Amino acid sequence: MSVTTYRLFCRDGQSKILHARTLDAHDDAEAVKLAHAVLRDAVTCEIWDVDRLVTKFDGRNGGAIQPR
Repeated sequence: MSVTTYRLFCRDGQSKILHARTLDAHDDAEAVKLAHAVLRDAVTCEIWDVDRLVTKFDGRNGGAIQPR
């Protein structure tokens, strides 16, 4: 199974990027699992696969996935 490099952007309440990193995962579900470990103090986090938004998290709500 091939590995995809996802991009994770976590933002604060002013929409400024607090954390930006890459995540190497086999699929979207694995990328989401890896991202939960990074949420920390972020208000929102987004996972991108090139130009496709995979999902957005609400860090204030324990990392709940926000509806798209």
